[in-house]
Amino acid sequence: MIQKDLFGRLRKWFLQGLALLAPLVITIAFLVWLGRSVELFMGDLMRVLIPAGWYLPGMGLAAGVALTLVAGLLANLFLVRWLLERAERVLDRIPLVKSLFQGLKDVSRFLANDRDEEVGRPVVVDIQGARLVGFVMQEHAGLPGIASDGDLVAVYLPMSYQLGGFTLYLDRDRITELDVGADRAMRAVLTGGSLGNGTDSGGADRRGLAEKAA
Repeated sequence: MIQKDLFGRLRKWFLQGLALLAPLVITIAFLVWLGRSVELFMGDLMRVLIPAGWYLPGMGLAAGVALTLVAGLLANLFLVRWLLERAERVLDRIPLVKSLFQGLKDVSRFLANDRDEEVGRPVVVDIQGARLVGFVMQEHAGLPGIASDGDLVAVYLPMSYQLGGFTLYLDRDRITELDVGADRAMRAVLTGGSLGNGTDSGGADRRGLAEKAA
């Protein structure tokens, strides 16, 4: 009995430690991989552009960050937007490249969008008495290839514990706004509401979402 209790406690402590360390380790590993990838790519480019012996470790990463900031600044200029639109039209004519480019473009725009009240705001969808948490992706949406009055709302319903979900085109009266942040709602959905035991932040998130949905 004592041995069984000991193994049970060890298993519990191990899982608790795993839950504590795994997100931190994975996040750090991803940032390190991203930094090394940028350093490798931009470093090789800078070695071609600057005299031999001038390059120092880390200059590639710094150049990548600076280039990203400059690109974000130039994106607001009319001439740059016009040139990008012309380039996108060329890519849209290439079948395989078109699908890949448009998918990456949509994901990048969603991740870079900090206007939580416009795109990605959480809502509740009532489907035959079941309340599902979703995120508004497009206002005044229309079904592709089908004529509509443009009064539909595109709502993305993510699935728990995996990457995937469904996009529904709903009438505006079918959704209810949630007075919580998109990140908080997304955590509750992706974890299946299993975070916390009702006394910590995860439990508070679940209670808050349940109260808003009701």
